[in-house]
Amino acid sequence: MPHDISWDEYNAAQAGRAPRASLGAALEAAGSGAADGRPADRPPVAIDLGCGEGVEVTALLEEGWIVHAIDGEPAALERLAERTPPELRGRLHIHQTSYGDIDVLPEADLVHASYSLPYCEPVHFHRLWAAVRASLRPGAVLACQLFGPHDDAYGDPEMTFHTAEEARALVEGLEIVTWTEEDADGTAYTGPKHWHVFHVVARRPVA
Repeated sequence: MPHDISWDEYNAAQAGRAPRASLGAALEAAGSGAADGRPADRPPVAIDLGCGEGVEVTALLEEGWIVHAIDGEPAALERLAERTPPELRGRLHIHQTSYGDIDVLPEADLVHASYSLPYCEPVHFHRLWAAVRASLRPGAVLACQLFGPHDDAYGDPEMTFHTAEEARALVEGLEIVTWTEEDADGTAYTGPKHWHVFHVVARRPVA
């Protein structure tokens, strides 16, 4: 995100859009995975890390998930809480926290981090990633994007980038459901952009 654009401006502009494809891929993977031993009467638990305006949080709530919505921007989280229908609020847990303050995450059956992890500063990334990996229950699904060195944002000291080899190493030990490398011109909120993104959906083995 260019530094002359505020996260609140970006988040507010996301209201009303459709849920991202990464969530659909994650839900499909979660639905097709092997049995994880979760009791039938326990609702599945999801984390939306860097949830922003909470479009995907709302979609998960509507699908019956318990959702931990995590973001550092208070205004977006306030709007999410306000627009969540009363009948869904009991399954919504809002956490306002920055990446640098995350040491541990709740145990989850799904972790969704749509275009958010690259905005963790490098000094905090490995601790955050360790928390993400530790939160995955057996059979849980992780869906995220990691940015590569060809991305237009590469070199921003407040962001974290990975080569393909480094990104593969991060998910070592997980079962890769889908792995797509995007290295192409496209558009972003601020206009034309060259994207270099690793789109990852992976599952923690049950055994």
